[in-house]
Amino acid sequence: MKKEKNIVTVGGGTGSHTILSGLKNLKNISLTALVSMVDSGGSTGMLRDELGVLPPGDVRKCLIALSEQDDVVRKLMNYRFNEGSLSGHALGNIILAALEKVTGDFSKGVEILSKILKVKGKVIPITKDQATLSLLFTNGKIINGECNVDRANLQELGIKKVFYKKRVNLNKEAKLAIEKAEYIILGPGDYYTSLIPNLITKGFKEVMKKSKAITILPINLVNKKGHTMGWNVSDYVSMIESYLGRTVDYILFNTEAPSKKQMRDYKIKEGNGTLIHNDLNDKRVIGASLLSHVHYANDKGDKMADPRSFIRHDSKKLAKCIDKIINPSSRAKLTTGQGK
Repeated sequence: MKKEKNIVTVGGGTGSHTILSGLKNLKNISLTALVSMVDSGGSTGMLRDELGVLPPGDVRKCLIALSEQDDVVRKLMNYRFNEGSLSGHALGNIILAALEKVTGDFSKGVEILSKILKVKGKVIPITKDQATLSLLFTNGKIINGECNVDRANLQELGIKKVFYKKRVNLNKEAKLAIEKAEYIILGPGDYYTSLIPNLITKGFKEVMKKSKAITILPINLVNKKGHTMGWNVSDYVSMIESYLGRTVDYILFNTEAPSKKQMRDYKIKEGNGTLIHNDLNDKRVIGASLLSHVHYANDKGDKMADPRSFIRHDSKKLAKCIDKIINPSSRAKLTTGQGK
């Protein structure tokens, strides 16, 4: 029997759910998801404010992605009430909040729910501290809260610093996972609200510098208005490497453009900085068709849904590409270089 390879994903939200959904089907791997803890919008934001619990939303998505329970149970955890006093809340969020209250430890609650959902792998919050994401702009203005950051036009204001209001320490379990990792996958997902919040956690950069793991960076499918419009592959890579303090080993780039129907349905104009182009002539870049053609319906109960997030990676295609990296016998088959 082959030795399992330790894979760690870093991110949050839809991006983590997508990549984990594919990775869990790979053979001979041990999978750990490190999840951002800054979400402050929608159901998660209400539970944080009203109950003082850690944000459950992104963790819930990762648990469901790795769950081997039947479809009914997974749909139940995602069920979002659209009427009454629970309107807007996802059932899984409420259960995680209740487990934190019962056990007194959010991580313990995640462990319990992981057993109930028969999760393949581990889901670990990046920190156990209450984390409020903050941005300092070049004009001296500061905005607080992931939800506010998500909605702000960061490019117009000019970012000077991304930080936490109070010290936010790396979870010891997350640190151990990174130390044991053979492969670390960063993203995909919104950079300023899903990925960078993990990287600025106190202790993350230090443990990453010591890590001997091979790092993999799947580039997002489209740029985000007000955050990364006009960015190319080199912009994403340099941004992440500046936070990591080290270079990434592999860069995954989707070579298939969204269809005109996808662009029209999601109200994203083709061009004008929306589509990401590969401007790197670098052997680390792996070009492949990674786009999903599934039309994702909006959840009626989710008032915070972002149409852009419905242009997603195909979880199976993404996992297949990563499998070729972690499987030495398949590496020669990879198409590396510009990936255009």
